[in-house]
Amino acid sequence: MLMGDSPVPRVILSVVALFVAVGPVRADEAKVNVVVGRDAPALERLAAEELTAQFKRLFGADVQITEKPKAGDSRTVLIGSPATNPAVKAAAGDRWPRLSDQGHMLRIVRADGRDVLVVGGGSPVATLWAAYELGHRLGVRYLLHGDVYPPGPVALKLDGFDVVLEPSLRVRTWRTVNDFAIGPEAWGIDEHRRVLRQLAKLKFNRVMLAVYPWQPFVDWEFRGVRKQTSLLWYGWRYPIDSDTAGRAAFRGATEFTNPDLAGKQTYADRTAAGVALARGIIDSARELGMSTGIAISPLEFPKEFAAVLPEAKVLHSLERLVIGPGPKQPPDDPTLRELVKAQIRAYVTTYPEIDVLYLSLPEFPDWVEHHEAAWKRLDARTGVGKRVTLDELTDAARGRRLIAAGDRGVQALRGDLTALEFLHRLLADPELLRRPDGSRVQPTLVGVDPALYRVLDKLLPPDTAALNFVDYTARRVAEHRELLAAVPAQSAPNSLILTLADDNVGVLPQLATSRLHTLVEQIRQRGWEGFSTRYWIIGDLDPAVYYLSRASFDAQVTPRSAYEELLAPIGGRDVAERLIKAYGLIERATEIIDERDIGFTFPVPGVVMKHYASTEPPPAWWKEVQDLYAGAMDEMYRANQRSEEAGLAMTRYNAKRLEFAYHYLAAIEATRLAGAAKGKSDSETTVAQLERAVESMYNALDCLREVARDSCDLGVIAVLNEYGYRPLQRELETQSQAGK
Repeated sequence: MLMGDSPVPRVILSVVALFVAVGPVRADEAKVNVVVGRDAPALERLAAEELTAQFKRLFGADVQITEKPKAGDSRTVLIGSPATNPAVKAAAGDRWPRLSDQGHMLRIVRADGRDVLVVGGGSPVATLWAAYELGHRLGVRYLLHGDVYPPGPVALKLDGFDVVLEPSLRVRTWRTVNDFAIGPEAWGIDEHRRVLRQLAKLKFNRVMLAVYPWQPFVDWEFRGVRKQTSLLWYGWRYPIDSDTAGRAAFRGATEFTNPDLAGKQTYADRTAAGVALARGIIDSARELGMSTGIAISPLEFPKEFAAVLPEAKVLHSLERLVIGPGPKQPPDDPTLRELVKAQIRAYVTTYPEIDVLYLSLPEFPDWVEHHEAAWKRLDARTGVGKRVTLDELTDAARGRRLIAAGDRGVQALRGDLTALEFLHRLLADPELLRRPDGSRVQPTLVGVDPALYRVLDKLLPPDTAALNFVDYTARRVAEHRELLAAVPAQSAPNSLILTLADDNVGVLPQLATSRLHTLVEQIRQRGWEGFSTRYWIIGDLDPAVYYLSRASFDAQVTPRSAYEELLAPIGGRDVAERLIKAYGLIERATEIIDERDIGFTFPVPGVVMKHYASTEPPPAWWKEVQDLYAGAMDEMYRANQRSEEAGLAMTRYNAKRLEFAYHYLAAIEATRLAGAAKGKSDSETTVAQLERAVESMYNALDCLREVARDSCDLGVIAVLNEYGYRPLQRELETQSQAGK
């Protein structure tokens, strides 16, 4: 696992030494001219504005943004490239390095008899990253909820820089929207914009909106049937009333929902609000230099479209909200093809600015009846049968040790073969992904079955990329990384879904940086294009996201070195060591839950009361996980007591999240014991354990209420009130009355 004991970290010592308070800096010693080109692109002007704000906060500097260098004693920073800023061209000369469109640099050059700092890149967005890189090297740390500055004041020091960075992973995608109230489906546009600004500082360069057929993000019609479904989180509702534990966090709201859809009652109003939200996300990402994409499930439709797809199947999903093709629809079925085209065209015309359309294969493929004929057609088209037989693929899918193994693995393989044959036909239409301006959206297939990786170059439709999903958690993928080695990454662009936090592990704190490191090394070495994140709750992710940000540009970065670098400006060696120890304990807890019961806190109805229905005693691993969270909590509180002011909010938040986990597990244990007692008709013990469960659940939610800082935290409180606290209260009242 992670870290273990080690000598005093060199990174911590060096960075802490750099940021020892130096006393006030005289105003005449803290003048900086930031020079941009007269016709500088918007992103380069943003870079100048960001550096200006950082210099003022770090140094108390007098900073002026100008279009020409000024003579005098002021320090000079040149922003841009020789193509966008004449001052850079004049100063850098032949010292300008060869940069890709993502390459960026910080370099001291001699110009007009003095040293100037060039902050530039091979494109405007790369110049923006260079500005953020400078801030990072001056001690600023970019977290998902905001920036942490080193203790100050800090000496104004802008010399000694000679840094050139190029990414080894060129596509660094942040997935958003998703499903469930505990994730970014609950974020309004203001929250999305805040996170996007932080992601730009962390050099993520693509945003993917993962949407579902039943959500309110598109309106479309086919043969007289119009989409009518516009739900959030599968249609579940989360009221807030006087009995809600942690109610103060909701600031008077009577229901938890996405703020941008609050009060929208009709399909038309909800869809208009949803489209406006999605467009706002896309526009905000583009303003920060990011490419954008939308992920849809082209073979899944809201149930109202069953009227135009005879004998369609109701597909496996929560609340059974979608239908898909059945035995009567082979891959060449013309009605199915036109239905899929209508749905895809609706997204392309609603969001013409997107760069990529991700076409996700069903999570539980059920279109299996035509797989043999589909295989024969794929073989005739691509020659795939010369490399592998269908029987060999079937054996591989059945015998692997993924969650989708055995009969589920075979079904996944067969369903994907049918879908791939269909998509080969579909994507041959040159107009399908045509934007109104005549350009084409890039198609990317998501979730092709791992049994097909060895022949992925044959099975992908022409000019199509792949985003691969092996299994639900980073641990599971890392333990089967031989599957990644089979992908012919040089033949087509491939990215890997990296799970930062899994919805099956759910509401509890999660961390998987060590496993992510294994996967990043694997895809880097094999020439993969990049990655896309997968997560729900955002509050625990800073260590893993920071690691990905740095490792994407530096192959020498490890989880340990990333943690040291992240934490050094926040509180020094002792604080960093305690936080690193806490991170290791959280990783171990995450892995135990994944190994023993991956659906342990899946945020759906029954997540708590399923334990009351069991008569089995609590398993020993529950106590092991609770102790790990308690140990991590203690380290967080100790770090909080020793932290610099900049780290107080971060360490307190994480301590309270871990305290929430401790009380939550106590509530689950008491719920299980109450259920066992009820099974033995022991009413006294049943009531006593239910009382303990109610109290512990209240304590858990109140801990989170104290530090709730985003809609994910509020979503956890709302979900566990609805599925835990209230049902436990009702059952306690029922059992108490029965015992009288």
